[in-house]
Order: sequence, then structure tokens, then C-alpha cells
Amino acid sequence: MPRTKASVTLDPTKVAQARELLGAPTLSQLIDIALDRLIVDELERRHAAGYLRHPPDHNEDAWAETERDPSGIADDVDWAGLYGVSRPR
Repeated sequence: MPRTKASVTLDPTKVAQARELLGAPTLSQLIDIALDRLIVDELERRHAAGYLRHPPDHNEDAWAETERDPSGIADDVDWAGLYGVSRPR
């Protein structure tokens, strides 16, 4: 991946604490780890915020209930027999 040189001003106490916590031997690796985690955290926060703005509607809730209780979903395939698995009785 391409890299970019940067000049930054950092709090040396925070850098030392972060290095100790993450075990990053270089400042570049420390910043890469921090940015990766920041990106993941922000994407998860935005994803959750989307659900708060637009919660699942009645149809989505009904589908979730169907998925949770598979007794309403029937098919004619003997999956246990097909894969040679004996079902507990």
C-alpha cells in the first residue's frame, strides 16, 4: 500500500502510553493501528446510528421472528440423511 510522509505534533505521554498498550515498535505502526481502529469504530457508530434513525419495520421484525423459529420453515430434503448425520431422538 502506498505510504505518505506526514509531520505531526503529538503528546509524548499519550504516544508512550499507546505504545505500551499496543506494543507498536514504531510511531508509524502506532498511528496505523490507531487509524484502523478509529475507522472501524466510526463505521460501527454510523451503522448503529442508522438503525436508531430508521429502526426495523413490522415486516422486518416478522422475518426476524421466522428466522429465529425455524419450525415454520419446512422442506422435503432429508438433510441429515444427505450428509450422513444421525439426528438425536
